[in-house]
Amino acid sequence: MHSKFSKILTLIYICFVWGTTWVAIKYTLEGIPPFLGAMARFAIALICLGGYMMIKKIPLKPPKGSFKYLFITAILLYLIDYGLIYWGEQYLYAGATAIFFATFPLFTGVVSNFLFKHEEFQWGKYAGLILGFGGIIIIFYDQLLLTNFSGLVVWASLGIIVSAMAAAVSLVMVKKYLSHVETVSLTFHQMIWGVLSLGVIGVLRGEAAYLEWNIRAIAAVVYLGTFCTAIAFVLYYTLLKKMSAITLSSIIYVTPLVAIVAGWLLLDEIITLRIIVGTIIIFCGIAISQIQDRRMVIKQKILKEETSSEIA
Repeated sequence: MHSKFSKILTLIYICFVWGTTWVAIKYTLEGIPPFLGAMARFAIALICLGGYMMIKKIPLKPPKGSFKYLFITAILLYLIDYGLIYWGEQYLYAGATAIFFATFPLFTGVVSNFLFKHEEFQWGKYAGLILGFGGIIIIFYDQLLLTNFSGLVVWASLGIIVSAMAAAVSLVMVKKYLSHVETVSLTFHQMIWGVLSLGVIGVLRGEAAYLEWNIRAIAAVVYLGTFCTAIAFVLYYTLLKKMSAITLSSIIYVTPLVAIVAGWLLLDEIITLRIIVGTIIIFCGIAISQIQDRRMVIKQKILKEETSSEIA
């Protein structure tokens, strides 16, 4: 019971902080170019994690044979995923960015089921994910129309979709190949390569010449680095060891709802009937997905018990 309650609290925390990242990233971009902004965020997170590892005496050296997967998942997650998110949000509304990245659970399902064959395919779970995505479309329909899909908006939209694909591949690879790595150590070593790669690309793009430090941008970077990254990533990977990758990826359907409230409080955005309807549909989709996942767990448990019984 305690474990279940702890899991729920962890999910609530992750949904809240990741739901506010869209606004925080917008604030960051007011003074720091995209790749250097992402690098600064994860550099702060890296310092926090490094200090925590020293205090807790967690070994800094990664497990033998894990470097290849740590490096690949780091490039996918930090350079491609977050690099493109920061770059794309320069040209998109926060809401529009959220809807394009909401393809993440669908890509996770495809990658997990077909590319790595890590989780059994379930039509019911996909139905829930698709229903949730439909709710996202309803909520952000107006914002999608505002983009007009012209110029850099098109490339930014495609960039966010590619970022979702990269995040999905990284997530499933971590679940399949790095589940044995301690969560803090996993996050720390991934982040090292993430910071280095983002910094290199930022310098090569000449972003240093466009730095304009201001209080709001700095505060946003610190918030993103500590609460949204150092703490949230460790908690996320902890949950990943207890939940399926597809189900956990459905968090991305809840975070836009938090973004709506954050936008209402911080950016004077209006909550409409369309948003309320979309919210209801999203939670219905998540419920369907979770029910299917629970059924699969029960089915596997029964099968395991039957196998043990036959052996005995």
